[in-house]
Amino acid sequence: MQDKPPVERKCPYAESIRLVGNKWSLQIIKELHLNNRPMRFNEFMKALKPVSSKTLAAKLKELNRCGVIKKQIASETPVIIRYSLTEKGKELTPVLDIMANWNRKWENTK
Repeated sequence: MQDKPPVERKCPYAESIRLVGNKWSLQIIKELHLNNRPMRFNEFMKALKPVSSKTLAAKLKELNRCGVIKKQIASETPVIIRYSLTEKGKELTPVLDIMANWNRKWENTK
């Protein structure tokens, strides 16, 4: 009888960085946090210049798939799609606040 291979545990730091450790994902979360309301695709396009629509669509899809944001489709004509933070996403906002405070503290030092 063969021994089972050990269960490989993923590093929580690496997994967190993989999920939100890129420029646009953090910017999307920041916009939803600071606006404190659901946002539409074009609102993100204006707020996140110079993001491309292709990149924005991919990041919104990824964050939705991972449960950080939710996509709400209103049954109106025309169809209106809004994105908002989930509870999982809201738990990231204190991290953003800590990073912003860290930057304010150290921004004029080298």
